Parts: sequence; C-alpha cells; structure tokens
Amino acid sequence: MLDNLILLTVRTINQGIALEGGKTTKANVRASAICAFDKNDFKNLDCFIGTPVKVITKYGEVIVHSTISDEGPHPGIIFIPMGPWANQVVNPNTGSCGTPEYKGIKAKVEVSSDAKVLDALELIKRLKDK
Repeated sequence: MLDNLILLTVRTINQGIALEGGKTTKANVRASAICAFDKNDFKNLDCFIGTPVKVITKYGEVIVHSTISDEGPHPGIIFIPMGPWANQVVNPNTGSCGTPEYKGIKAKVEVSSDAKVLDALELIKRLKDK
C-alpha cells in the first residue's frame, strides 16, 4: 500500500479522444478509469501496469487500472482523469461554486489484483443501489 499521496484529477488528451466514441465505451474505461503514478512510487506498489488498484480518500474509494505517468517525476502525486471514477474520491462539496474540489486530495492506494474495474454504467448503477 502507498500512503500519504496527493490526488490530482485532470483532463487528458487520451480521455478526450476516447469520449468521442461515447462515455460507455471500453476505450473510455481504458482512458479514464486509471490512476497514474510516478515511476518510483509505482515500483513501490509492486505490481504491473494495468493491475487494478483501490484509490481511497476520506470521500470514498474506487477501483481503477494502474499506470505510470509519462509527464515526468512527481513523487507522491497520483493522477486520475476527471470523470465518473475520479468523482468517487473527490470532495463533493462545491462551496457554492458548482465545481467539486479536484486537486490536492490526500489519498492512499492498495493493489486489488482480484477486483474488477467497473465501466461507467456499472459504476453509476452501484451508486444508485446504495
């Protein structure tokens, strides 16, 4: 498990391309249901690229695929593209401005090799059923 991480949510080019095909496509899951790590942090996770990981914040948790950030060294920082998966772990309070807090969220991550990464419809259905 990696603890004391900082979560940032971002929009990515790959996510934008995938969304052209629709929010419910496998391409969107591959582009948006991910958590990107610094390469050294990823080594400490002791898993392979694509291994499901559970990202946990005080606001919730979500299972996403793991990957390595190609944006340079950012030790202690993880990235999840904005969207249904990131929305599970960000602060839902908008402070009356209509936008959740998407940056600087304390997080921890654990490998969840046997867990399933849900597609957008499954994720939303799970929330509805709660």
